[in-house]
Amino acid sequence: MGESNPSPVMDEPMKSIPENSYAIYQVKAGSEYRLLRFSSLAQLQKDVLRFRKRMHAETAALDELAFADEAHVMERLRRDGFTVISSDHPQRVRVCDESMRTSDFCLGFGDRCCWVEGCDTRALDTLVRFDSYDRVYIGQIPDSSRNQPDRFLDDLFLRFNTDYPGDYTGRSMSVSDIVVLNLNGKLTSYYVEPVGFKEIPDFLPPENHLKNAEMAIEDDYDMIDGIINNGEKKSVREQMGEYRNMIEAYVHAVPKTANKDRSDLEH
Repeated sequence: MGESNPSPVMDEPMKSIPENSYAIYQVKAGSEYRLLRFSSLAQLQKDVLRFRKRMHAETAALDELAFADEAHVMERLRRDGFTVISSDHPQRVRVCDESMRTSDFCLGFGDRCCWVEGCDTRALDTLVRFDSYDRVYIGQIPDSSRNQPDRFLDDLFLRFNTDYPGDYTGRSMSVSDIVVLNLNGKLTSYYVEPVGFKEIPDFLPPENHLKNAEMAIEDDYDMIDGIINNGEKKSVREQMGEYRNMIEAYVHAVPKTANKDRSDLEH
């Protein structure tokens, strides 16, 4: 059995990879290609740590500064070497590094001024995202290999570098590719490292058919909890209050005086 170049099935990975079959995923051409292609997991972790430290260092550097408005915050971040990208969130400024990873500075607003009150780096927690990949092949796992997954992975690497199946149109298997095995109904994902493979537990998106149904008809995504239409949509004030509580565990909070004199503002 072979299948070349199908589109990824985001919500039903079990059905997209039949039992006792394997699937090969390769990085899409796009913004994350340069980030992921040929990078080991250790290198990805190192890059994330560097970016996270940079975010927290910038937050500390702006600790006592107030700005006339959000535009002046963006100007300062650009001056400090960050690339600012568009974001629809009214209290965040999104930045990216040279590898196109993104993270947010969180803003506080007072009378005639605003400031950087912290940073939210949770987006850096996921090293490898499913939506950055295309599935390029599906094949069967031979009966003789079902009890030897490590050896089977090595065999796959050799085959997809020397003796491709006739219907395979992907690249030669190399670092950053991902192989998913469905052995007796259990899905396991492996990242191709410079030497060998390393299991990554959170590559495939979880199956949640009830959530999918809810999102199709629920009027408030914050109410996605397994009960259809269980309440009115929350007000903006309520949502912002919950948002502030939510980020407390993730941001480096910086107290500010809301009524700073305009002469103290960063321009």
